[in-house]
Amino acid sequence: MMAPSARRAVLLLRGLAVRRDGCVAALGQRCVSIEAAQAPPPRPEAPRTALTSPVQHTAEQHGLWYTLRPSVVQQLFQYGIPKQYMTQCRTFAETCLMVRQPALTLMDYIRRSDLSLPPNKFLLYGRNGCGKTLSLIHTTHFLADAGWLLIHLPWAPRWRRNFKEVTPSSTIEGQYNHPLDAVMWLQHFKTQNADLLKSLQLVTQERYTWSRREITEPDAPLGELVDVGISRARYSTDCVLALTSELKRHATEGRCKVAVVVDGINTFYSPVSRYRCEDKTMLDPKFFTLFQAFKQLFRSDWKNGVVVGSVDALANEGQRRESHLPRYLLRKQGWEALDPFVPIPVEDYNDLEMRSAIDYYLDRHWLQNPQAGSDIGRRELAALSAHNPYLLMHVCRPL
Repeated sequence: MMAPSARRAVLLLRGLAVRRDGCVAALGQRCVSIEAAQAPPPRPEAPRTALTSPVQHTAEQHGLWYTLRPSVVQQLFQYGIPKQYMTQCRTFAETCLMVRQPALTLMDYIRRSDLSLPPNKFLLYGRNGCGKTLSLIHTTHFLADAGWLLIHLPWAPRWRRNFKEVTPSSTIEGQYNHPLDAVMWLQHFKTQNADLLKSLQLVTQERYTWSRREITEPDAPLGELVDVGISRARYSTDCVLALTSELKRHATEGRCKVAVVVDGINTFYSPVSRYRCEDKTMLDPKFFTLFQAFKQLFRSDWKNGVVVGSVDALANEGQRRESHLPRYLLRKQGWEALDPFVPIPVEDYNDLEMRSAIDYYLDRHWLQNPQAGSDIGRRELAALSAHNPYLLMHVCRPL
């Protein structure tokens, strides 16, 4: 038999072993719980909608992302999508837009417009980076799918300060032309409206004499007028003026629906340009023939159309950027010329849109930080970007 003292020693050793195993098990469970708490949240999928046509978008799609087919981007938006956003789209291997309330409101207003009256005018306004241009792109896609003939000017300030060439007009005394910029715009117009120009079969109603040998007769296809401007840069600006006049007349007579879409429309009422005359003074943009061609479309003397634009502080020439409100940016001249119009505010992301944007960046692996999708990470991104879409894009870039 084992001595009592030896038996007590064996029992003591067994008790220590049991306690040790229990501590090890508890410690293991604690480590597992800590690892589970520190593990990154599952990567969410982007909230998308299968409806790729904006004609079908309603309030139910608010905050969802829809995909623009490559053919649509090639046809409608060779120009117009901001360069930095287009670079991001190439990185993501897709072009997606979030369905936001300003675009939904604008599309609803256009649907309910009475085309038998002078054109309704809608102006988007808001602070820098809040999404005015992308809302305008969404609306442009809607207008194209709804059968509107587009007169689309992607960024109006280019003609006032970043033009390629300015020459005195040979047909209108005191006016100045943009030969190369007009050619680019005519190519853009032809690409956007190629199918409609064929189906509507619009023709010219006046005789246009370009030179002794080059004449566009009445009843010529409107596409022929466009081709003249594209092939002969010398006449391109005058062709734009003739084209806008013809389309304005066709719309009034009910042959087509015309949508004038201009990003940075307040630049048409800026008092200076970057072109210097012979006496070294800055030329007033009102003497640009292209400006005259578009400003006639802003009047209320025609029907069967709409005017959609954005008022942007960046469209001004280094001044008058203290406020983003339309009355300040349009000045008195622009305010009176566009009156009456419907102002549509574009705000920063709300909570729903902010969560949707972060989910999209996570889905595209644009956000690599494992904690970006957590509640703390989302709050930090919201605070750093102040809910501003443009700032959020830049804040997420190094993460």
